[in-house]
Parts: sequence; C-alpha cells; structure tokens
Amino acid sequence: MSNVSYKQSVRRYHRLFWPLMACYVVCCLGGAWLQRVMDPNPIWLAPALAIITALPIAVVFLVIWRYVSETDEFIRRRQLEALAIAGMTMASLAGLVGFLQIYDVIEKFDVFWFSPLFFMVYGLTNWMRGGKACE
Repeated sequence: MSNVSYKQSVRRYHRLFWPLMACYVVCCLGGAWLQRVMDPNPIWLAPALAIITALPIAVVFLVIWRYVSETDEFIRRRQLEALAIAGMTMASLAGLVGFLQIYDVIEKFDVFWFSPLFFMVYGLTNWMRGGKACE
C-alpha cells in the first residue's frame, strides 16, 4: 500500500482522469475536423490521428492502475474485480461479434465501440456491486 491517503488518491485520480477525457474528446472532434479540412489528406495523417486519439484512453488505464495500487485491500479488490468482469464481458462480446461476422449474421462492426463499452461495463459492475467506479 502507498503512503497516499484514500482521499488524496481519489483527488489525484480525478485530477488526471477528467483532463484526459477532455483531451480524448478534443482529439476525436479535432481529428475529424482536421481530416475534413485537409485536402488531400497526407498519408501520415490518419495513423497519427488514430494514435493520438487512443493515447488518452491508454493513459486512463495507467491512472486507474495507480489509483487501485494506492488504495486499501477492500477498494483494490472491488476495483480489480470490476475490471476483470468488464474485461471478461468485453472479450466474450468481441468473440460473439467476431463469430457473427464470420457467419454473415451481422455486418462489419466498428471495434472502436468496445472501448467506451468496456468503461460502461466497468462502471456499471462497480455500481451494482455497491461501489462507485473510481470514486
């Protein structure tokens, strides 16, 4: 356990989480705008925008990990169980979607939606188990 109090840990989590989410939204909207106004689009633009837009999400996972590692055993267990349930749910859903596509039951599905859905399942799991997701 860290030398950081629970209250400090929650404050640090929020101090990083919300700016990262704002950055994510700006990257999503700004990237779409940039592709629309640049004519023709340079070959490097699309991969660069994809990487830049995905970075805040990757950093959020690191922020969650730091938050979890700074909390007591009860909070840590609750958070890690919610993360595990969300991961298992999303892996199962990804497999189902993949097989539905292989057997031509559904059209191509944008895998982008798995990331927001993961966070939704994580938050709902945490809430249903009696806690707040990263209070």
